[in-house]
Amino acid sequence: MTTLVTPSRTLSVETFRADADGCLAYLLIDEASRTALAVDPRVDQVDRLVEALAARDARLVLALDTHTHADHLSGVRRLARRTGATVVAHEASRLQGPTRRVKGGTAFELGATRIEVLDAPGHTPDSLALLAGGHLFTGDALFAGGAGRTDFMGGSAAALHDTLRAFAALPDDTVVHPGHDYVGRAVTTIGAEKADNPLLRERDRAAFVARLSVAAPPPANMAAILRHNLGEVEAAGVSPGELQALLTRPPAPLLLDVRTPLEFESERIEGSVSVPLDQLDARLEELPEGADVVVVCRTGVRATIAAETLARAGRRARVLDGGVVGWRRARLPLRQGRRRLAVDRQVQLIAGTMVLAGVGLGAVVNPWFLALAGFFGAGLTFAGATGTCGLALMLMRMPWNRPIAAAEGGGAVCAVGAVAPTCAAPAEPRR
Repeated sequence: MTTLVTPSRTLSVETFRADADGCLAYLLIDEASRTALAVDPRVDQVDRLVEALAARDARLVLALDTHTHADHLSGVRRLARRTGATVVAHEASRLQGPTRRVKGGTAFELGATRIEVLDAPGHTPDSLALLAGGHLFTGDALFAGGAGRTDFMGGSAAALHDTLRAFAALPDDTVVHPGHDYVGRAVTTIGAEKADNPLLRERDRAAFVARLSVAAPPPANMAAILRHNLGEVEAAGVSPGELQALLTRPPAPLLLDVRTPLEFESERIEGSVSVPLDQLDARLEELPEGADVVVVCRTGVRATIAAETLARAGRRARVLDGGVVGWRRARLPLRQGRRRLAVDRQVQLIAGTMVLAGVGLGAVVNPWFLALAGFFGAGLTFAGATGTCGLALMLMRMPWNRPIAAAEGGGAVCAVGAVAPTCAAPAEPRR
């Protein structure tokens, strides 16, 4: 947590990082009034934010996204419902539902703290930034060492160039809080970025546009994410305690687990059935018509996408708030299966070992062994730049990373029948 002290008031800034992809959310608390503003909260961070508010004895009054996110589900509306906060959005945003609209040049008060709104188009047309007492919240307009993409959702490299030039005019000691951390540096300053960030250093508009002219693949599930984030669809939630009560009386809801088979095999709620998210469209007919469906994933993100997919198909579904993680935090029972090291950690272990081996052998045996370290280092760089990891794809095909039944030539561990869910016990793990 970062604490900012200004001449007449104190504003605290608490940062929330998503483990998987470096997304950053923020909670700004005016210490005098104990009122708070949430910036860019993900749907799977809502519980953490509510707990932080309670721990700080603060009341959330405002919640906003710095732009319409295309790579993760926004938790703004869910957080507002939980806390009574007002949703804030740029006037260019297509967000549906009650919102307080703002634009560049306007300001609002958080207790005794004045927060200025800056237009920050480029990544998206509705991007905004917030300036509060020398702290700048940039969303995806500016990162440490980079900036947001401009190749989809009405993005404009030329507009982003102008946005970054406006940021560069701020004092060098302005503290920057970006929407993502891709380099292991969640906080930076305008001065540091002017010195080291090639995009902020580029003053020539044509050269800047040329730098950002290469298109990249869109984020996974972008269409579904946008529908959710624009308020076009909204899946209802059920708490772990409520779900536990529903499971004790007939007719019990159908628990549809949309995680990967590997995750499902490792641990699951008793009685749940497995239909991975990427197979859901093709297997909708397997779900009983009229069933009361509760969708489960690790934290609620994939489940929300699945529930909204079901809603468009005319099926009623709710989402387990917090997913399996929330169920575990509520100290409710999980059926344990065969646990294996996650593929991303297997990649880290193998790549790290090869880099160390290459450096060691190159120093002691023969310099040619340094090429081994270079090869794996280049592979990690490529994976980070493209989101594609050849080593991970190879490891996913290894027998130890396949579900037990599939590896042994059997059927699915858990399947949904045409009339009612059926679940078979997995084979005993091999010792």
